Amino acid sequence: MKINKKIKIALLSILGFFLLMFVILVYHIANARPIENATIQVSRIDFDKPFDSLSTIEIKQKLHSIAGVKSDIIVKRNVVVYFHDNRIADSKKVYNELMTKGNYKAERFVLPEGLANKQVCPVIKKDGMSYKFTKFIQGIFNKS
Repeated sequence: MKINKKIKIALLSILGFFLLMFVILVYHIANARPIENATIQVSRIDFDKPFDSLSTIEIKQKLHSIAGVKSDIIVKRNVVVYFHDNRIADSKKVYNELMTKGNYKAERFVLPEGLANKQVCPVIKKDGMSYKFTKFIQGIFNKS
């Protein structure tokens, strides 16, 4: 009889834990709001040859001197990825200004039209279970 009671308590505890986690998940999804004033943008420039350690420092310094470019600059081989405030400078302006500061052979990376107009994260599939569940929960709580 005692074993039966302990099994019931254990099962109810596990069920309660999962119910609590589910309620927390629904609360999080229902209260998640899109960022309306997102102004930080990621851009990329592809160079013709890889950077060495000195040219990496040099390209970072030149990018930092351009208005609107943030401190996060990633240089890997021949690709430079940087963050910038799109209210101050767009990727074309940053690219043109960088090209005037040095003798580089590079081109600005531009997203293909299909990706540029995509409304959701390209990692999340619209026919996936998590996307449909999220939209369902948001539909219930965002009637206003």
